[in-house]
Amino acid sequence: MKPGFLPGLSRRLARAIPFRPHRWRLAQPVVSFSFDDFPASAARHGASLLEAHGARGTFYFADALAGGTENAQPIVTPAEVAALAARGHEIGGHTHGHADVQQVSPAFLHAEITANNAAIAALAGRVPSSFAYPFGIVSLAAKYRLARHYAGLRGIQPGINRGWIDLAHLRAEELYDRSLTPLRLDTLLDDLARRGGWLIFYTHDVRNDPSSIGCSPLFMAMVLEQVRRRGLPIQTIAAVLDAIGTERA
Repeated sequence: MKPGFLPGLSRRLARAIPFRPHRWRLAQPVVSFSFDDFPASAARHGASLLEAHGARGTFYFADALAGGTENAQPIVTPAEVAALAARGHEIGGHTHGHADVQQVSPAFLHAEITANNAAIAALAGRVPSSFAYPFGIVSLAAKYRLARHYAGLRGIQPGINRGWIDLAHLRAEELYDRSLTPLRLDTLLDDLARRGGWLIFYTHDVRNDPSSIGCSPLFMAMVLEQVRRRGLPIQTIAAVLDAIGTERA
């Protein structure tokens, strides 16, 4: 057996097997914008762009990264996190030190999310109801354990959430300058407007010279305008989870 076969199999099965199936019944389509880790540029530019449209976003916070750098980018400070929450943005869960959930023991994973949830509660006034898998990596064991702590968990598997959705691995689309083409954007938004469902975008930094996993303010503004042009509402991930009546498992 090749090294890495079993971890790879666990990741594939975790993406394919719904641990918390839920029938999507909302009549109105909805879009969510989320930011992972999250760089200071997301707090400053991403949030203000959403607010200009009367919308709010979901920001996934790893407390141990706060005020430092990650991938050569400054990460948000605790004060900025508190300010975002005060303006109505959602502060979502991550692992405390941005640990890969597949690479840590059950006890370590529990300690990571416990510490991070406590930090978020202190800054935002509430324990996070949603979680994003760091690096987009999910495994069978981690998915099983994490699904008991959050109303919804977001991955990076592309697509629109509709029909039977997996609350333990919500689909999401890259909001990256380098990969989200105009054709792909139009296809997604037209399909959402026509057939309904829940489209979640995710990115990291929002700056004029974005990283390979980020977007520019100009690009994000264009995407927001296309969403609004179709009359699609924008809500935080927590708000959508509340609307469909989910609870922690």
